[in-house]
Amino acid sequence: MQQILITGSNRGIGLALAKACVAQGDKVFATCRQPASADALQTLAQEHPDQVTIVPLSVTDESSLNACVDAVMSVTDTIDILINNAGIYPKAPEHTQLGVLEADALNYVLQVNSVAPVMITQALLPLLKSSTNPRVVMVSSQMGSIERAGTSGFSYRMSKAAVNMATKVLSGMLRGDNVTVITTHPGHVSTDMGGSSAPVSPDESATGLLSVTNGLTIADTGKFLNYTGAQLPW
Repeated sequence: MQQILITGSNRGIGLALAKACVAQGDKVFATCRQPASADALQTLAQEHPDQVTIVPLSVTDESSLNACVDAVMSVTDTIDILINNAGIYPKAPEHTQLGVLEADALNYVLQVNSVAPVMITQALLPLLKSSTNPRVVMVSSQMGSIERAGTSGFSYRMSKAAVNMATKVLSGMLRGDNVTVITTHPGHVSTDMGGSSAPVSPDESATGLLSVTNGLTIADTGKFLNYTGAQLPW
């Protein structure tokens, strides 16, 4: 049984990942900002009380992160897989349109999508290092590929390019500790973020991401992979 921590587990890809992990027999620490209102996640935990532990976590709040780590460490000294899934994709003009961009808006997206995954990885590193095959998966996007840069989603593209760079740097830093770190594109998924007409379902994305994650070794560290396992351009 693997022990897996997933951020942003209350809906979308995160919830689908939690369900897929449970289906393959893993123990899941499912985090979200407001567990009391995460009805689907609460149901999953009630149906699988031995496999799902819900932990409050606001990813940009240092005290919340410390409390989350303390809660996890109170029941285990090992995390095999960390999936940094929590993220936002604002579409308001202050995030997207040159001429009305706002620094505070851009900074907030960078905090959530780029800085928080690094700080969460750092905080959980002692638990990851105690695993025999520790893996860190950043749920990024092909929109973070500089080679494929477009003009939509300005702040989102910036943040995903930044977390992709963080992945590369972390993979080099942690190779000696046998911690595999990759970044991924989950597909264009039919979630609140991706829109209802997106071609990939949350379950399809989660199944693919988990299959990729299960097969990772240190030889894969630093890669940028699609949910199908195909490599993507930086």
